[in-house]
Amino acid sequence: MRRIVLRKKHWINIGLPVIGIVIALLYSICEESCTYLQGSIFGVKLNYLGILFMGVLALSNILKRNVIFLILLSFGIGAELYLIGFQVMNSVYCSYCLSFGVIIFLLFALNFERSRKTFVTAALFLGFIFFLVLFQGAATPVYAADTLLPSFGDGPVKVRLYTDYFCKPCSALEPKLEPVISDLVKKGVINITFIDTPLHKETTLYAKYFLYILHEKKELNYALRARAVLFEAAKQKIADSKSLEAFILQKGMRLKGFDVKSTFGVLSSYLTEDNIKSTPTCIIDNKGKKERFTGNNIVTALKYFFYKP
Repeated sequence: MRRIVLRKKHWINIGLPVIGIVIALLYSICEESCTYLQGSIFGVKLNYLGILFMGVLALSNILKRNVIFLILLSFGIGAELYLIGFQVMNSVYCSYCLSFGVIIFLLFALNFERSRKTFVTAALFLGFIFFLVLFQGAATPVYAADTLLPSFGDGPVKVRLYTDYFCKPCSALEPKLEPVISDLVKKGVINITFIDTPLHKETTLYAKYFLYILHEKKELNYALRARAVLFEAAKQKIADSKSLEAFILQKGMRLKGFDVKSTFGVLSSYLTEDNIKSTPTCIIDNKGKKERFTGNNIVTALKYFFYKP
């Protein structure tokens, strides 16, 4: 009976690390992983260290190095205690990291030996101190490397402008907005983000090409010109990518394609956060105090609320 129990334990001690490796691999390929816990030791990313750690655990169990296996587990418990504390302190939680930690805790609970508590305590403490001293982590969510936000200006007032190229009031408002926005950005008053709002089915295509233009040259004047070109294309009812691309190139603008999925994800979150139902709409966030303006009131708000003498 004891041999059966030990055999099951042996296979569990191999199976759980394999699951841990899978979790670390999923963290590596998940497109949203960059918005959660990031970290490294000696420049090696945390997920790669996790794969290596679980691999060594599985190998030590296969070779029946029980003492080494337990010491590694205890070291891992110390590291996990630090990493969990790091997440709690920063109020940022990674489901992959926590799942990985559960695997280590399960293995530790299954293999803990009271007779070796001195080794266990020492290794646990060493793991905690090791990560305390050497772990380089960031808990502030960051965007993926290929995220290109259509934001301009370094001013303290955050402005989000929601428009649709096929929206007639947006098209009429745009020439009035351009000089105001340009002046406020130049004066360092605002940081503005242009958010194309897909109220019409063709708008997503236009939004993608707007980002392609910015990917080639991310400057405010170029962005304003790009918007004017896209508003003009919408008036001509261009609705397919080939024709739209030809129209943009004809206007002397250049394109540089890239995967816009990450950017669209961020912009979609703004649409949800600001509860946008119509265009044109402008959200002005001044030190945490948000105000909403629509139509011609947008120009009035930007002119008279934030122009400096």
